[in-house]
Amino acid sequence: MARQLAFEADEGNRSLPDGTYVELVRSLFITLLPASIMSAGLVAAGLLILQETPDTPLALIVSLCALAGITRVSVLIAHRKRATADDLDPEAARTLELRFAGAYFAFAAIFSVFSVRAFLIATPQAHMMIVCLLVGYGAGVAAGVSLRPWISVPSILIAIVPTILVMPFGPGPAYWMTALLMAMFLAGGIVSMTNRYRTTAAQVTMRRLLSTLARHDQLTGLPNRLLLSERFDAMLDATDDGSSIALHCLDLDRFKPLNDHYGHPTGDAVLKAVAERLNRILRAGDFAVRLGGDEFAIVQMETANSHESEMLARRIVSTIIRPYSIEGQAIEVGAKIGYHFGPRHGADLEHFLRCAQEALVRAKQDNLDIAHNGG
Repeated sequence: MARQLAFEADEGNRSLPDGTYVELVRSLFITLLPASIMSAGLVAAGLLILQETPDTPLALIVSLCALAGITRVSVLIAHRKRATADDLDPEAARTLELRFAGAYFAFAAIFSVFSVRAFLIATPQAHMMIVCLLVGYGAGVAAGVSLRPWISVPSILIAIVPTILVMPFGPGPAYWMTALLMAMFLAGGIVSMTNRYRTTAAQVTMRRLLSTLARHDQLTGLPNRLLLSERFDAMLDATDDGSSIALHCLDLDRFKPLNDHYGHPTGDAVLKAVAERLNRILRAGDFAVRLGGDEFAIVQMETANSHESEMLARRIVSTIIRPYSIEGQAIEVGAKIGYHFGPRHGADLEHFLRCAQEALVRAKQDNLDIAHNGG
């Protein structure tokens, strides 16, 4: 069963960007209140029907309804914090989605069995409660789960269709009409859920794309100054473990003459290659930023000492000055770095940038590959 659910989930997610998929999965875990209300209402209605019409099979079904409701709510409570975490990745999101789906389908199935059994044995007055529960369940699915249609559509069909099929056996033409209306509302609801999913997925994808474009350099794909500021602030908001950080400012030597001689397309290709090399040599957690032109910044997180910062600076320089093969031509550029090393506690981005840039100016003036300021 889990394997089949995983297959269906993968099929439905194939066309979604990872970030969009993760955000849609998050929407499943903000449904705790509706789930609690539905579960409590179902059990309360079942107990009232049992009081009016004692029935052993129905009593067992109501017990299973209570168990399914508790399981559903427990899944939401247990995984809500993880689902809303900023670092939720697609694989973890898929696991959470499958757990949610398992509990959701189980609830839909036992609710369906309850509705059919209760409709067959209960009084006409009790039928009003059952119809109310069916409508409430459908509304809850449409409002809370429609962004994952592979869960919402099957569950609403499982829960509601069997009762629609037994409604015409009730006394009088009103039951036929109720069944017809329920079927029409169900069909319309499924169309609306599908449309909502498509519209929301497109909107989320576009919003994330615009956010990415606003925070990344379009040429190199590196973070820009805005994302540098956000990541730096996020780092300061994290738990302070007493570590230090270093900020390196990198400037390419002889880039302007190269750009003038070979043309801007070649210069752009060199900048892209520089960005790729920077990304390859940085540790997880460290990141490079394009400040503009041929200037880059590298943030080195959790640095033990200034010697470690100097080692990274030397590694960056030795990596950047290696020749680049651009359209069959071997192209060389120089590199100079100024860096500032300091404690993470109370770190200020503008101060770190200013100190690193002052060190970079000194490196240029003294014709040094590397210079540091502080630390």
